[in-house]
Amino acid sequence: MKKKDVALALSSGGPRGFAYIGAIEELEARGYRITSVAGSSIGSLVGGIYAAGRLADFKEWLYSLDTWKVFSLMDLSIGKNHFVKGEKIIHAIMEIVPDVNIEDLPIPYRAVATDLYTGEEVLFERGKLFTAIRASISIPSLLRPVKYGLSTLIDGGIVNCLPVDKVERHSDDILIAFDVNDVNVAEIKAILESEHRAQREDERFHIAKRLEMKELIEEIRGKNELGLVERLKYVGSHGLSLVKDIVGYQKLYDEDTALDYGDTYYDLLDRTFSLQNHRNTELMLQLCPPDILVQMSFDAYGEIADYAKAQEIAEKGRALMSEALDRYEQR
Repeated sequence: MKKKDVALALSSGGPRGFAYIGAIEELEARGYRITSVAGSSIGSLVGGIYAAGRLADFKEWLYSLDTWKVFSLMDLSIGKNHFVKGEKIIHAIMEIVPDVNIEDLPIPYRAVATDLYTGEEVLFERGKLFTAIRASISIPSLLRPVKYGLSTLIDGGIVNCLPVDKVERHSDDILIAFDVNDVNVAEIKAILESEHRAQREDERFHIAKRLEMKELIEEIRGKNELGLVERLKYVGSHGLSLVKDIVGYQKLYDEDTALDYGDTYYDLLDRTFSLQNHRNTELMLQLCPPDILVQMSFDAYGEIADYAKAQEIAEKGRALMSEALDRYEQR
């Protein structure tokens, strides 16, 4: 008989963290009992709401959000160290999930944040739930840091992306970790190699077209019997497609160069944090290996607009948890 009590650790990971909703529902549907939860960033948000017993209410509200509503919840503030205050979204959630003390939650809960100046891990085990959540989700440069006593707190994923070592354990439980920052190195390298081959083909095509143009110019130079107007007409009829090919390639090359490091500042920053989270998680899993590890690629969902795809992401999380439990139960 497999153990059914679960200590659940949830990683940071932006909108991918909505996968935890489906994953938790799958655990409960299969008779597992979550006895404690710990999370960083989005993991602290979903985990805290679940520990408060209000996941169903939160899910109903979350699934109603479209892209416009998501952006309307962002209280933009071009401050010296952030773009979004982060209070508007917290207040909106608190209308659905009332603030409570962590120590009064029916399920033991812990959230991780990072001290901006000392680099120390700050663990919330007591105090107001949404103080912990707001601190833990403070993505650097995007959300305003949180003043907490003498400390200034930022995203928990900076120091402990997947807090498997912080979830409260019991003698008869199993440790399940859900990581949404996985990197499939082999797959990414295969894609990059394919793109490189395609670029080399484009370069060879471009060189061939330039040689054709050079030959055409030499040919025209040799037509001494033609006047200037006739020569221009000859170039127009024979060289226009070559010019289009050459100009088209140059435009494509310029665009590719501009997109080498992501379409936008946000894309570059998001991927940088995700890579940091991935390496951070790898080390933590070596130090504290879970009984069950569920993983989602950080390339799956990462755009701000993906916060409006909560239902789709949750269903993906449900499927991933189901596959992981199948493997565990068949051992």
